[in-house]
Amino acid sequence: MPDEYLAQVQAIIRACEDTDGVLVVDRNGIIRDHRIAMDYYWQDKETVGRHILELYPDLDEESSTILRVLRTGQAIYDQRQEITNSRGERVVVDATTIPLMVGGRVEGAVDFARFYVVGQRIVRGGRKGGLSSLDRIITRSPKMEELKRRVRSVALLDSPVLIFGETGTGKELVAESLHSEGKRASGPFVAQNCAAIPTNLLESIFFGTEKGSYTGAVTRMGLFEAADGGTLFLDEINSMDVSLQAKLLKALEEKKVRRLGGSQAIPFDVRIVAAVNEPPQDLLRAGRLREDLYYRLGVVRLNLPPLRERREDIPLLTKYFIEQYNRSMKRHVRGLTEAVEARFLQYPWPGNVRQLRNVVEGAFAVARGELLGEDEVADSLGLWMESDAPAPTAATPPTLPEGSLSLTHAVEEYEKALIRQAMARWGSISAAARNLGLSRQNLKYKLQKFDL
Repeated sequence: MPDEYLAQVQAIIRACEDTDGVLVVDRNGIIRDHRIAMDYYWQDKETVGRHILELYPDLDEESSTILRVLRTGQAIYDQRQEITNSRGERVVVDATTIPLMVGGRVEGAVDFARFYVVGQRIVRGGRKGGLSSLDRIITRSPKMEELKRRVRSVALLDSPVLIFGETGTGKELVAESLHSEGKRASGPFVAQNCAAIPTNLLESIFFGTEKGSYTGAVTRMGLFEAADGGTLFLDEINSMDVSLQAKLLKALEEKKVRRLGGSQAIPFDVRIVAAVNEPPQDLLRAGRLREDLYYRLGVVRLNLPPLRERREDIPLLTKYFIEQYNRSMKRHVRGLTEAVEARFLQYPWPGNVRQLRNVVEGAFAVARGELLGEDEVADSLGLWMESDAPAPTAATPPTLPEGSLSLTHAVEEYEKALIRQAMARWGSISAAARNLGLSRQNLKYKLQKFDL
């Protein structure tokens, strides 16, 4: 065997160790073979014959390891990439790409991937898994510092944890920290947003399936099996149908799961961290959260303050996001104008930290100078900035109908007003969700809830 081919084979064998997927492309970037261990991600019938940029359209010839290797002929090892695929899913992956040489010419490439995040699901955890730790929760707020101290102590336990926080406050960061700071850090961390999956599919995702259990079903492990030995984070559990909540409770009590269509009870060893984005007591009163499940999950309860209650963090987070987008977009923005700084501190931030990040990212997309001014943020905060009235603050409650003193009702009325304004201005659910700092699925749920 010629040395050229032997060296390629040896490199490929080394790269195959501890990998989640292998993808082979020809010299034009067309996928010729694709094998991946995660059956919920791409199937080979969806990828073979397509160009790599069709799967990952936000890449280009420089940011794609595959296209760079095809151009240069030089292998790339263990490069971390955070990208969005053509389905809109966020993907975090370590890529090793090796050229296939024939007669000194690049004829293709083999790409080996270790996945960390796919959409709402975190597929690899552990101390080297890139999960958030407490040091990555940026704050100078006394409330948040106290929360971090509590997370550090709670992480050492194995008790279930229930996190309450509005959308965009960082519940998943806290869940990741509970895992990475605890004794299960070397095990998997699996996250699932319950609002992101249709109700009729949730049960099969939770418990897994056996081939033939329904038309088109294949043998597939569920979330409990995938998280065995580690942590399972269930976000927005309040969006789960009450009947499925009962099945979830039964599985937690028995510490066993039976796949749909299966006969075997499969034991699991998992720490459960759950989260809700509405006050638990309101959910209990409305019958949307089973009381027995609430007490089973809420052995330890953590409350995340909204951004409007930790305004001292707004400049700190803004600076962090500016530095982050300077690196990723190769820009040199120094900060905000004084006028925008003042508006940021006054604005109520209904979408919390996620909305702040989205506003900064949107401002980067149109910025031309070194400071982000009112013109750059007007599209994201336009409804509020265009008002001739004084800027609203968290201390200014919405007007209640006469005789009503319900805090829950007041918050709902304020939320409905914001959603109506956003839909009127941006016209589509996707655009309105982005500017409100919500997921598209969450906004759809709220539109249905409020009958808007």
